[in-house]
Amino acid sequence: MKKTFKELCELFDNVENTSSRLDMTSLMSDFLKQCTLYDIQVISYLVQGRVAPMFVDKEFNYSEKSFINLVEGFFKSKGKRVGFSKMRKEMGDIGDCVAQVSTDLRKKVVERSIGEVYELLWRVVNTTGLGSVERKGNMVMEFLQSSSSIEAKYFSRIVCGSLRLGMHSKTMMDVFSYMVVGDKGLSEEFNRVYGVSSDIGYVASLLNSFKKDQVEKNIKDISVTPGFPVLARLVERVGSFEEVFERLGDEILVQPKFDGLRLQIHRFRKDDLLKREVIWQKFLVEESAGMNLFESSDEGEDVVVKLFTRNLEDVTGMFPEVVKEARQVKGVKNFILDSEVLGWDYSKDTFLSYQETMQRKRKYDIDVVRESIPVKSLIFDMLYLNGKDLTTIDTDKRVEKMEKIFGGKKGSIEVAETLRVGKVEELKKSFDNYVNNKGLEGVIVKQIKGGYRAGTRNYEWIKLKKSMENGMVDTVDFVVVGYYMGSGRRSQLGIGALLGAIYNEENNTYDAICKIGTGISDELFKRIITDLKPLVVSDIPKKVVVSELLKPDVWVIPKFVITTDADEVTRDISKDKNGVGNGLSLRFPRLVEWDRDSSLENVTTVRDLTAIFESKRD
Repeated sequence: MKKTFKELCELFDNVENTSSRLDMTSLMSDFLKQCTLYDIQVISYLVQGRVAPMFVDKEFNYSEKSFINLVEGFFKSKGKRVGFSKMRKEMGDIGDCVAQVSTDLRKKVVERSIGEVYELLWRVVNTTGLGSVERKGNMVMEFLQSSSSIEAKYFSRIVCGSLRLGMHSKTMMDVFSYMVVGDKGLSEEFNRVYGVSSDIGYVASLLNSFKKDQVEKNIKDISVTPGFPVLARLVERVGSFEEVFERLGDEILVQPKFDGLRLQIHRFRKDDLLKREVIWQKFLVEESAGMNLFESSDEGEDVVVKLFTRNLEDVTGMFPEVVKEARQVKGVKNFILDSEVLGWDYSKDTFLSYQETMQRKRKYDIDVVRESIPVKSLIFDMLYLNGKDLTTIDTDKRVEKMEKIFGGKKGSIEVAETLRVGKVEELKKSFDNYVNNKGLEGVIVKQIKGGYRAGTRNYEWIKLKKSMENGMVDTVDFVVVGYYMGSGRRSQLGIGALLGAIYNEENNTYDAICKIGTGISDELFKRIITDLKPLVVSDIPKKVVVSELLKPDVWVIPKFVITTDADEVTRDISKDKNGVGNGLSLRFPRLVEWDRDSSLENVTTVRDLTAIFESKRD
């Protein structure tokens, strides 16, 4: 049956106020089973705060500041002063603020279906160019004046990109499984399909009848397709070279670990593209300055090349030299490559720093920065070749196929070295060579057998980093949830340290466990405080937990992900495993990278950090 948008918002409210992942799954699955298949797909995107998959470059581009100006402008025109900006800072959530003033904004309530609101959201997304903020504002205000308080609350959150229900993609795969079999029995298979399609709405479209036999038939043959990014395979950590062989067997593959931008390279022809039934395709609008999602960049050219980051962002336009080289590869029809793109000094034939590489990740002035920071994409895996999905074949076979085609080539795409190693001493030697002689941060060790499991993290792929020598087997990715004012000279900057949180999968919370103030220059602090200013709230954000000793001076909404190194992981033995973050923290933490190319779904988890802590004790 068709559900109204108000009913969906009431569901969102229940989910938001539920801490148990199991209860959230149950609430969502019960509701979706009462919806049409179209609405299920719409809701799947909205849960991610979007109208289309991550790889479709369509954003609302309507900030909270614009929203605040819109509401304050409305009341000013009526001769009223409501202090909406102050209210936002005190309440900490744009949706709660809009709900608070909704009655004063409202003219009448109009009942809307989920599909009608989805179409409105697309109109907001597709409104671009000169005067677009004002035109978007008119659409937003028209909705606010004809909606209930709870609808206004969640509509404003969606448009401002701050829905934050706390439902990760894996939770939604559990929801789909519950809808079909009543438990997590199909979760692994749904995760596989999402991994190779990266389109949560497309996965939802396969549910149709909710009947187990039919759904299993629908998802059975879904495989990798050029043009649609694959979730990046992730790696685990261990504490010693010896443990690698204990887990992976007598012979392993070793590849260098680069500190760049994960880049997936897709090459295909227009007529190779699989025609998927996706609800967002009809809303795409070609813009004069852009291309259709799967158009080639050269007029009259049939070959299409698309580049995607680990976060599924389409960055095709940012690396034209990689696109050109992929287009010119002879003797192949189509392929998908997994790689790391690095800023490259061709005069010295060596890589540039991560910070320099990231200067290439921009939408404008590409030609200018390309001259000063050329790049090279070092490929280490092949997922698709000449119409065949390679993710189901063994890693060594995929590497062999990749080397056969790209081995020996020089330029913007090159093959990363792969060594076959059978002894601990050989592994140590290759590790030392990459770290001490070539200046890399470590190696990736891979099991010879086994396919490419998209979006999966297990011990078939392991990373060894130079930090393991001092007890830290890996860096830690935190999400910033607050900051401290600092003292002395730093008090003049208005910020002296950050509060970092890791994700607690069991409790569906962000556990704040670490204060980070080292490794940050005054200039970077100035940038950080500018970035965090729009996220400041007066009270602890929802789903964030912290001990009294670590409470910051200023709270911020979780958004920015940072990478941190430290001397070691520590644990307060006075806290049991149910304490905040399992009682874990870092000794002498240092900021490695601000605003890392990562999402909240990839923040280090309590389980991850516990594994790092345990590894040093083995």
